[in-house]
Amino acid sequence: MLGIYSWRRQPDKDAHRAGLADPALRPAVAQCLRSYAKMAAISAVLIWTGLSLFYGAVYQRTIRAHHITLHVIDLDRGAVGANVTRMVLDAKPADAAPTWARKDGLRSLEDAKAWVLRHGWGALVINPGATSRLYAAVRDGADYDPAQAMTAIESSGRQVVAEMMFASPAVVATAQRVSRDYSVAFLAEFQRALPQAPPQANYAAIVAPVAFTTVDVAPAGFSLSPIMSTFGYLVALFCAMCALLPWKLTSFAFFARVRYRDLVLMWSTLILCLALVLSLYQALAFLVFRGPDFDRLALPYTPASFFKLWFTCAAVVLAFALWLFALFLLLPPYLLALPTICTVVTNVISTITAIELAPPFYRFLYAMPFFNGSNIALHVITGAHPDVRREVAILVAEIAAMAVFLAFSVWLRRLLVQHGLSDPQGWYRGQTYFRLPAPPPSPTPKPAHAPAKMGP
Repeated sequence: MLGIYSWRRQPDKDAHRAGLADPALRPAVAQCLRSYAKMAAISAVLIWTGLSLFYGAVYQRTIRAHHITLHVIDLDRGAVGANVTRMVLDAKPADAAPTWARKDGLRSLEDAKAWVLRHGWGALVINPGATSRLYAAVRDGADYDPAQAMTAIESSGRQVVAEMMFASPAVVATAQRVSRDYSVAFLAEFQRALPQAPPQANYAAIVAPVAFTTVDVAPAGFSLSPIMSTFGYLVALFCAMCALLPWKLTSFAFFARVRYRDLVLMWSTLILCLALVLSLYQALAFLVFRGPDFDRLALPYTPASFFKLWFTCAAVVLAFALWLFALFLLLPPYLLALPTICTVVTNVISTITAIELAPPFYRFLYAMPFFNGSNIALHVITGAHPDVRREVAILVAEIAAMAVFLAFSVWLRRLLVQHGLSDPQGWYRGQTYFRLPAPPPSPTPKPAHAPAKMGP
């Protein structure tokens, strides 16, 4: 029974078969080899395009770290505030480090937190009254807590990877350096004025005049934060493609026989249901695996958070599925991977690195569904990006535009099928593998029965 798969020639079974070297097969073999060479060339273009897009966005991001701006905010408006601000701004910029700028116009620490949450990557704040508290401790021996002098503000949820690699370490390192340098300078100044020093001075304040506390206005310290939205959307997208490809390959009969309006409504409804189901699974997976310390390292997770994450993922998958299926309907099989690779790579880039750290060419990533969906998810989970109206508007506009594009693709695919220019697999007339199915045989008309004779 298995002899047909034998490696050795079997005369009784191989007599009617030909080998690849048979002269009769040379035209077919040459045609297949040309087709395979074309596919290999397309694969080379695909891998070069995908890797170039990805590596081009991230390979010099340390050099562009100066595009991230951190701020020093002087709420003290005294000697401590002026000296700390000068130390921060006069320091020589380090390679692969963010730049510092002064931010004025804020009146309280809460105002500074709100500003960083909405606009900033991070800030070092000299708290109100830092000078008066320090001098009261030196002059009168009052109790003194050096950690009340400065506040290092982080915003981990703004862009988790960039904050983790550049912004947060720079804020903390600068605060530590300023604390050390200011302590050395203040102690040296006190030693020069030692004969006039009051005997009741708080010497602990002299040795450690300034320190800092750290506040994260958009906490994203839970373990899934760097990959939560990126990987969730990516898996949902690949699962959607598992349905979109068979739909394209098995829909020939629909385009040949079904009305255009019904086709558009059918595909739109199916894709919407697919997006809702896949996004529900993604939201449930995050609910299960978010971690036991999630509520301590992020905002409390509530039923509203679940539904917001569900519908955000549904919007992202819906925009993608409409876009990809519209392209799948029009592209021949050997080009189906092209929009997939380009779409997936560009969207992944938009979430794993800050767009500010990429070359100017990548500014179009601000319109990617992954980017906008990830910002909405970070807003729900961490409180970052307090105003997500722009992200919501972009997603809605993309869904509407992709729905229109799908309607056009359905119309064009239906036209091509009805005119015999495209086959069930999507090959076009004139291509190597173009094959139209044989039309069904028309029924043979039955002969008419002769009327029965009356009488003899």
